[in-house]
Amino acid sequence: MSTTNDIIIVGAGFSGLAAGLKLKKLGIASIIIEAQDRVGGRTKTEFLPDGTQIDLGGQWIGPTQNRMYELVDKYDIKTFNTIAEGSPTIQFEEGKFIENFPIEVQNLLEKVDDLAKSVNVDRPWETPDSEKLDHETFKTWLEKNSDSKEVASFVGRILAGGLLSANSGEISVLQMILYIATGNGTAILLGMHGGAQQDRLIGGPQYVAKCMAEEFGLENIFFNHKVEKIEYSDDVVDVTVSSDKKFRGKKVILAIPPVLANKLIFEPALPVLKSRMLKQILPGSALKFHAIYSSPFWRKKGISGVTNSNFGFITESVDNSIPNNKKGIITFFAYGDEANILRSKEADERKELLLYDLATLLGNEAKSPDNFIEFDWDNELNTLGCFSGHFAPGGIVNYGMFLRKNVKSIHWAGTETSTVWNGYFEGAVHAGEREAQEIALLLGAKIK
Repeated sequence: MSTTNDIIIVGAGFSGLAAGLKLKKLGIASIIIEAQDRVGGRTKTEFLPDGTQIDLGGQWIGPTQNRMYELVDKYDIKTFNTIAEGSPTIQFEEGKFIENFPIEVQNLLEKVDDLAKSVNVDRPWETPDSEKLDHETFKTWLEKNSDSKEVASFVGRILAGGLLSANSGEISVLQMILYIATGNGTAILLGMHGGAQQDRLIGGPQYVAKCMAEEFGLENIFFNHKVEKIEYSDDVVDVTVSSDKKFRGKKVILAIPPVLANKLIFEPALPVLKSRMLKQILPGSALKFHAIYSSPFWRKKGISGVTNSNFGFITESVDNSIPNNKKGIITFFAYGDEANILRSKEADERKELLLYDLATLLGNEAKSPDNFIEFDWDNELNTLGCFSGHFAPGGIVNYGMFLRKNVKSIHWAGTETSTVWNGYFEGAVHAGEREAQEIALLLGAKIK
């Protein structure tokens, strides 16, 4: 048993790494225990044999995500604007393509934004009409407040799907507008230039995590150590990993997705309301695909490769090509119900269905990529879903107040707990630093 650690952090994603670096800055020793053989959590960057960068998980940063830009600058990591040369393609009516959201869609998005302004992001259960908003699904609200079912369906796909990777009938109105409020509105959350998808990173976001890990000290990160059990009291915690090895510390920060925290054994058992809270947070359901071509053929047609569709399996796509690389890459997503239907198919049929939909949006050339890559974070045992977790309807008003509440020596981080850019790298960093600072205060450290 190790007894030399002040603080134990579980998870080497952005939240865990940020917590570790903050504690180090405050002069408090900590270690990180990570189930995988890598850092980065829900981001994973791989490279094709020719060096082409493929981001399998989270990949973007944008304005007001200040902590991420500070880290990027600190480690001298180069960024580049997401490529969008040409006009977007929007399929609002089947078989018809337009360049801008219909006015009816814009009006509904404005209604959503107006409602999001009422959210108490720190205490969302105290939002006006929170009971009603958290027990009504976003799907029902959209249908009540839109001009047509087509408008409701489209906005549900781009918001519930594109942001929370869920079906609009699976989340509450309060959960949706809370997420929107922490990200500064739908225009920023959906946008590229000036929005959350503005910038990408040379080397991928995982390279930022690697730099954070090196600064923290790789010798203080225990890879391939899957936590199974946490024994805790007011002033000591023992963390047991699958090899029956134990780590002891004064505090532990759980910086892992709630769906994974819910699988841990706690002794004593967590307070009932804390335990039930964890069961209320559902992981996102997203499938991410990359179609790689010898060149970005769509640009010759004057279209950007940026699409949104109210039909088929593909909700949205982007031009994910890399500057100074001749290959053209279209990255596209399926969410919620569509993702689950695709999961029920064999890989060849899934690919055929998706390329048919992609060709509908971009032209027949899309049917013949040189390479086709799919990634399902639900298959990753140490993640079990992406992008991030969200409360089931009724979960925020009944259990939201227990989300960030520590249990004796156990503290809770992760992007799901952030009141700033919830669901993003930025939110993860804020959450990790928040818990590190709180622990430092509890231990009597002097905070400048």
